[in-house]
Amino acid sequence: MKNFKIVVINFICILMLAGTVVAEENALKGIKLGFGFDQGFGVTATLGKFNGFLGNDGVAVDYIFIKEKLSEVDLEVLHWYVGGGGFIEWDGSFGARLPVGAELYFAENLDVYAQIIPRLKFNNNSNKNRHNDNVDFGLDFGIGVRHQF
Repeated sequence: MKNFKIVVINFICILMLAGTVVAEENALKGIKLGFGFDQGFGVTATLGKFNGFLGNDGVAVDYIFIKEKLSEVDLEVLHWYVGGGGFIEWDGSFGARLPVGAELYFAENLDVYAQIIPRLKFNNNSNKNRHNDNVDFGLDFGIGVRHQF
């Protein structure tokens, strides 16, 4: 439980510090909040070029370093993106990830996203239900819906 509190406090601090980078006249401009599935089911947030996710399996934060528009028809705008980041699972496992995804603005201030996430995971072997590999490479996915303020 102590680790959970530390992770949540660190996640909140990272989002707050990232907010100073994108501060403008409208304090909420550029902030997106929603729900989705990534580290289990949970809450997703975007602040500038940072995407964060707090779920029932863990927490993840990514920096989006490439984002480009693919198409635009009326209000519908489709972007693709590539990012890099890390995650911590509640069982103590952690790792690095490289999300590649797309987001579609389908209504005013609403978007839906989907991403494929190659990841390198360093396992916590104290969980007896897991195999004994210390390092695991895998492929995860994430989907969600967000509202932009």
